[in-house]
Amino acid sequence: MELLLLTPEMWMKEKRRLLGFIIRFGEKRITVASLHALRSLEPAWLMSDESGYSKATIVVAKSGGRISGLGFAADGGEGGCLIVVHPSARRTGTGSSIMQSMMNAIGHLACHVAADNIPSMALCFSLGMKAVSIHKGPTGKSTLRFEGGIQHDSARPGHIDAISQ
Repeated sequence: MELLLLTPEMWMKEKRRLLGFIIRFGEKRITVASLHALRSLEPAWLMSDESGYSKATIVVAKSGGRISGLGFAADGGEGGCLIVVHPSARRTGTGSSIMQSMMNAIGHLACHVAADNIPSMALCFSLGMKAVSIHKGPTGKSTLRFEGGIQHDSARPGHIDAISQ
């Protein structure tokens, strides 16, 4: 499997094909808001800044020259987050590789997963993400908010924000 972090040029060239992949293999689980965020993505957001992170990322997994998965996140996931894996590539580590690459590119990732989407919840937990809240999602389903990525040290003993025992 090959992972590609898309550049602005690659995104503009492949946009139509990648959106088609999401529609075809997203199993109607991709929110309208995330899809809209991807469609209207400012290509410059895919560029890394001086800290080495980008405001948005699109990661494409290819196997045998064909797309096997795709992930997108903007503003740490607050501006949209989605992952779609081709049915033949599921349970092969493709989703984990894409999500880990997304976290590495933007530093921190938050995503919302419907409580009935067991494979996506399992993926988040397997990457060490934490379920931090639950709310009603856009379809009325219970939805968990997951967060993960770079660990901030604010709660470590000796840190100014730590609570004394």
